[in-house]
Amino acid sequence: MEFRNRFLTIALVLSFGCLLLPGRVALAREKTPKDTAEAIQWAQEALVKSGYRVNKVDSQFVLFGDAKGNYGIALARVISTSSEYSGGYTWRVFWTDYAHDHQEALVVVPRQMEKLKAALDFLAANAREEVVALHAQEFSQFQAKAKAWREAAVKPTMPEEAHEHQVLAEFAFKEKDVDKAVSEYSAALSIFPTWPEGQYNLAMLAGEKKYYAVATLHMKEYLELTPDSPDAQAARDSMIIWRDKLKTVLADSANGAAPRLKNVSRSK
Repeated sequence: MEFRNRFLTIALVLSFGCLLLPGRVALAREKTPKDTAEAIQWAQEALVKSGYRVNKVDSQFVLFGDAKGNYGIALARVISTSSEYSGGYTWRVFWTDYAHDHQEALVVVPRQMEKLKAALDFLAANAREEVVALHAQEFSQFQAKAKAWREAAVKPTMPEEAHEHQVLAEFAFKEKDVDKAVSEYSAALSIFPTWPEGQYNLAMLAGEKKYYAVATLHMKEYLELTPDSPDAQAARDSMIIWRDKLKTVLADSANGAAPRLKNVSRSK
């Protein structure tokens, strides 16, 4: 009798475990989005249920808002997620807002955090790959323009519209408004990309602002225009440093290293 009771107990436990197994398998499957569309859906749901107004989520960017206004996360710049205890656990998503040179944090309700983290990890990885591919495509197209410019007996004159942005960029730099200088140099080069000094200056400013991928791209374009420049080796050395710093940023992101919280955007 005792043996029979033990046998029945074991059988019931095993049966109960089998009933739970499909649920556990389903839960495990939910830990990673199956594709970009599902990742976007998870991110939207988590934000809405955390009290945010979601304006846009795509493969590279999340635009959301709270009572104070609109906020955005460039997914390639997501740094980490973390939990913090301050009278109760709160979950935060950290990203670097390069436009304002500080870190931001998005506060998310705990029960939504696992899905949001999985969604952001998925989307951020895709965004970084897309940025790399975009820069490679841009540089490939630029090489033909640079070759034509180098071989031209008479260099083309900078268009007036580009010159206006040059004036504003140089004035902003003198005023120590680096953000404005970066914006104006970018605008000038979008009109007149074969401007060596503009490429060099934007590269150096982007490096100062920690836009390491952007800095590297524009320094490559500068060297494509002036490969025999006296400062060519110094320019190559700068790219070595920027690539190393970018590797560190990406490694920190992969390891989940959260930066020091400076500013919190939270719905009221």
